[in-house]
Amino acid sequence: MTASKNKKLLISVPQNLSDEISEFAEELHQNKSALVSQALEFYFDHLDLQIAKKRSAEQNKTVSLSQMRKLSDEQI
Repeated sequence: MTASKNKKLLISVPQNLSDEISEFAEELHQNKSALVSQALEFYFDHLDLQIAKKRSAEQNKTVSLSQMRKLSDEQI
């Protein structure tokens, strides 16, 4: 994760998810914001891979180097 200015974001999540965030943050000795940021980055990387696979299958276009790295990382 690159260093950048943090932007506050107000979101609502179900109580059980809020409880899990709190439990993981405590167990990992992280604040909840850092934990949620890491989880979102991980999930967005997953979504990027799914989109790249879909586009590649649909359009049979060239895949960028960064997309190939993501594809190869997933298969390891």
